Amino acid sequence: MATFISWNCRGFMSKSSELKDIINKHHPACIAVQETYLKTDKHYIRNYKIFSKHNNYDRASGGVAILAATHIPSIPLTLHTNLQAVAIRIQIQSLVTVCSLYLLPCQHISQTDLNNLIFQLPSPFIILGDLNGHSPL
Repeated sequence: MATFISWNCRGFMSKSSELKDIINKHHPACIAVQETYLKTDKHYIRNYKIFSKHNNYDRASGGVAILAATHIPSIPLTLHTNLQAVAIRIQIQSLVTVCSLYLLPCQHISQTDLNNLIFQLPSPFIILGDLNGHSPL
């Protein structure tokens, strides 16, 4: 059985030792990471391919990534969205779409934006992420 992990790391580079501990303990097929704070694609985690989308702000903030185990076939998907989202297709027992999504806590996200993202994800799909959902209760 494949393991999927979602983790808001709040800084990919500063948490690399924690990430390695997670990998060594759980051996996940893929890890959806939010708030990576990365500005480039020049990062390496042994035995994992990294697919990422960075924030376009001047300072390092936000950003999402998916780490996919190199021994499992996977390909990136091109998403046409302003949301902080990245997606791949990964061959587990069948082909599955995995999306890593980060929604800012103070940002208003329209239903149209979310629907647009969902319509781009081939079925079956799973969305992992930090959605900052808050109940008004």
